[in-house]
Parts: sequence; structure tokens; C-alpha cells
Amino acid sequence: MRKIIILISVLLLGVALMSYLYFSKLGVENDTKDLALQSATNNAALLFSFRNDKGFYEIIEGQNLLQQAIGKEKTDLLRQLKEKFINHKTVNNLIQDQEIYLSLLPDSNKTLNFLITVQVKPDQTALNFQNKLKPFLTPVPKEKNIYLAKVDDSLNLFVGVQHQVLTLSTSLKLIKDAGVRLKENPFTAYIKEARLQNKNILAQLYINFNQVPPLLKNILSGNITGELAVFNAQNSFATLNYNFSREKILFNGNTELKAADNYLKLFENIPVQKTEIQNVLPDQTANYTLYAFDNYQSWHKKLMSWQAQKNLTDKTSSLIKRIKSDYRTDLNAIFPVYLKNQFVTFQLNTGEKLAAISLSNGEKVKQLLFDVSEDYNDEIKHFKSPDILFSYLGEPLKNFARPYYTIIDNYLITANNASTIQSFLSRYRNNKLLVQEPEYIDALNQLPSTSNIGYYINLKRSNNIFRSQMLSRYYKHLQENNGLKSFDTFYYQMSADQNKFITNMLLNKYLKQEVPDSSGNR
Repeated sequence: MRKIIILISVLLLGVALMSYLYFSKLGVENDTKDLALQSATNNAALLFSFRNDKGFYEIIEGQNLLQQAIGKEKTDLLRQLKEKFINHKTVNNLIQDQEIYLSLLPDSNKTLNFLITVQVKPDQTALNFQNKLKPFLTPVPKEKNIYLAKVDDSLNLFVGVQHQVLTLSTSLKLIKDAGVRLKENPFTAYIKEARLQNKNILAQLYINFNQVPPLLKNILSGNITGELAVFNAQNSFATLNYNFSREKILFNGNTELKAADNYLKLFENIPVQKTEIQNVLPDQTANYTLYAFDNYQSWHKKLMSWQAQKNLTDKTSSLIKRIKSDYRTDLNAIFPVYLKNQFVTFQLNTGEKLAAISLSNGEKVKQLLFDVSEDYNDEIKHFKSPDILFSYLGEPLKNFARPYYTIIDNYLITANNASTIQSFLSRYRNNKLLVQEPEYIDALNQLPSTSNIGYYINLKRSNNIFRSQMLSRYYKHLQENNGLKSFDTFYYQMSADQNKFITNMLLNKYLKQEVPDSSGNR
């Protein structure tokens, strides 16, 4: 009996030792495998991931829309890098079927540039693959593990060769930055987890919203203000899977918010809604952000928690008490009772900004707000006190401190200028609405009809806004026929799903359907 016990103990010890050695080795291999990802994610806001195989390139070439989105100049650059370097027999043998990461990064002199990162095959030792590459690479003076490859007479490519990882870029700065791998990179950890859940995907786009501000600073002519200011503190990530189509660019996946005080957290873990408030928007609308929840009473509790995190509770309480004292109006008997479940902020092609809020009884709200408002005319009123709407809806209404407003068809419409509301009323009554535009209808038909948050941009009507905000080289890309000019709609849609948002990102071009005449001709 003792011999049997000893034998079993030895066997168990042997199994434990073998398991330890196996998983230790596996851990080292995974650490090595992640080196390319660590380099690719360092400072990256956008990371496009795909497998280096012939099938992928054939599919992408067959669509041509992604090439339009990034522009002719960058497309030509990537095509040259592929044809002259990645397709080089020696290089391709080292990275065949490996994951390639294409990062978009801010470069010097207010420019953006690409960094290509790839891990060589695991059967290649570091010394072996370096020796294979060195015959057609020239060392860069005073730089360790960085080489120069001449693509053609006008294009030089910098190549980082380090720890079985290749980094490629026309920017020496990006190669040097990629060589400094962070010990802790939340973006890398996020992608590693996301990859376990997404297999057999043609390509994926990863977004690190923490790194969007440096990217925007190289695109914008001024500071990140207004609607873009949200990116200054947007601690969140997205994983989006590419869906091949010849008519549109569509990614779907999910967005995760990491910061507990992120305003959008208020829309997590609530049912998705069929939205209708966008139907009130005029046909001049250049962009909008839509928010929807199940009911205001339960959502208001989340808002109050957010206000506490932002140290706004005392300010809000004081405002409500002061208005009750000065104007005999109890705001808590108005907004929590009559606000419905959706609101939207929007901007016209003229740059004017408005908001629309759905109400359950517009006429009643009109009566109850009488004492806290002053007349501009019979239809348009002006709040006597600031921050009323901000107190009950939060961050999106922050820029409407003491606005003008009107109530029509159970919608409260607000703006900082009375003339803006007058213009809105004119178009609304004449049925000149965004929802009747073919381009808009076509875009919405590509997306689910329910959501919690939606970011919409009409690229054509935003033309003047872009011109005033963007550096000329990037604005030019918006106007090029072989660039973004042929696209009309961008939409980023988020639908709550427990602790993340199911996300659809659409860049759409409306293809007009020609109606045949009676003779059958078009």
C-alpha cells in the first residue's frame, strides 16, 4: 500500500512539474508574442489589425472605400510599403500569416503618420531574422536597432528591428517611440482581452480615446473646445470588427468606459430605446448627439450620483432652493415629473447650437415655467436663472447656461439666441426636416432602430464648421473627390449591454436610385 501511495505521489509531482514548465514556457511565448502589440499601442489612438495573407489584401482591394477614407496620399504610401517591403520575399517569409498592426499616430510638424508593427514567425530566432534582413537594410547612424530601407528614389523607410518585432514607418520619431515599450499599457491589456472574444474576423479597429486629444491637436487649427472638449478626459476604449461591403464602411463591436465619472456611464445597464426625437430636427442639421434612457425618475438617480462625483450636488441644490424662494417655482415638481426619456443636442450648418428635450406634457410644463421665465415674444421665453437644464440633464446642456426656449408638440427647444429658435420654428412648421432627407434615411436604414447614444455628422452640411476648425491639409482631404467628399454620413451608435455598449460605426455614401421613365429608360 505504501509503495502505491509513493508511486502516485511521484506521478502527481511529475505532472505538476511538467504543467509548471509548460505554462511557464507558454507565458514566455505569450509575452514575446505581445511585444509587437505593445509597440503598436504605444501612444496610438487608432489601431487597425489584420492578418498578413493574400486573401485579406484581395478583399480590401475589391472594396476601395477604405482607401477613399484615408486619402490618396496615405493609400499610395501604404501600397508602396506593401509592394516594396512587405512583399519582399525575405520579409514575407518571416511574417507570412502574422498579425499586422497599423497605428495612426501624431507626428512632428502637425502631421499624422502610420506605424506598421508585426511579430516575426515564432520559429525565427531574433538573431536569425536580423541576419536575414540586414543585407538590404542600412543602419541609421547613432541609432540602435534602427535601419533604413530605400523604397524608391523619393521614399525612405525606417525599420526598427528589435526582439523579433519589426516596426516600419517613414518617421524616425515613430520608430524610436515604438521602441520604448510601456510596462503597463491599459490599451494593450484591453486589446489582449478583446482578441480572446473575437476570432475569425477579417480585420479589427481598436480605438484608445485617451490618445485622441494628441491626434486632434495635429488636425485642428485651434484648441479642443466645444463639443470636442469631451475627448480631453474620455477614458474609454472600443473594439470594432470590420464588415466588408462595397457600398459603405461599417464596423461593429463594443465600447467600454473605464472612468467611473464618465457622463456616458449614466446610460449603461439600461434598456435600449426606440428613438424618435431626431424627427424634430431641421434639414439644416450638421451634427447631433442623441441620448435615450428608459424613464427619467430612475435615470435621475444616476445623474445625482454623477453630480456627487463631480462635486456639483451643492450647486444644484442651491439653485433649486433659490428658484423656489425667489420665483415660487418648485423645479422638482416640473422636470422629474414631465421629462420623458430622450434628448438631443444639435448644430446647424450655420454653426448655431440647439437642444431638444422630449416632454410628456408640453402645455403643462409651459404653465409651470411661467414664473421662472421672461417673455421674448408670445412663443419664445428666456430663463431668468442659469443652469436649470444642466441641473436636470447634466453635461450636454452645460453650454446652455441661460438660454431662450420654446415648447412645441411636447418638445422643449432651447438655444442661446432667440433668432436661432425663430429659424427652427419656421423650418419645423414648413416640414423642412432632416428625417425627410434621402441620405439620412439611407444611413439610418443601415443601423438598428434602437440605441441609447448616437453621434451623427452630415459631412456635407458640416463643411463650413470643418473649414473653421481644421488645418488646411486635412480639410482638403474632405473636399477631394477620391477622398471623403463622396461620403455623406458618419454615425457612431451605442446601445447599452451591461457594462459596455454594443457599437456600430458607419461611414456611408448614399447612392441615388435612378427612376426609369415610362419608356424604360433611365
